[in-house]
Amino acid sequence: MNGNKRYIDKQFYRVVIEAPIETVWSELVNTKSPRPFFWNARWDTKAGMAKGARYRMASNDDKVVAVIGDIIEMDPPNKLVTSFQLTSLPDPASTVTYLLKEVDGGTEFSLVTEHIVAGSRSEKSMDKGAKFIVENFKAYVETGKVTFGARMMNALYGLMAPMTPKPMRAENWPLD
Repeated sequence: MNGNKRYIDKQFYRVVIEAPIETVWSELVNTKSPRPFFWNARWDTKAGMAKGARYRMASNDDKVVAVIGDIIEMDPPNKLVTSFQLTSLPDPASTVTYLLKEVDGGTEFSLVTEHIVAGSRSEKSMDKGAKFIVENFKAYVETGKVTFGARMMNALYGLMAPMTPKPMRAENWPLD
């Protein structure tokens, strides 16, 4: 990849969601409303959810952008691959893959991270974030609500929005 940097192997996070694959896919790629399992951010794209589209994960008021990237691969309802860069950290982009597979009892949902610089702040943040997303995506699809802890965290983030670090401000991350 890049000079002397060491990259971690793929990290897999899996859960079975008790819902049809089409429902799980629809919730994953919904661009119309904040996704509580993504800390109330929403997919923001000019070209829609399509291969090659630039995206950002924006707050509902479009003032904060937590993640930027490109949609690398789109295979509905089975696979979404994106580049993924946290706007709050100086680390290079990594790759996040969402895999859906029909299984007995529902849909196996896998979130796979790769190409993350070992020992970086992004590695630690993405590990915690992936666990949060998988747990709360399952809860949201199955019940219409994320976990109590996630609801409290999202409320706290909403209260702290005026103190958002300058690097995360939306004007720094246009889609053009």
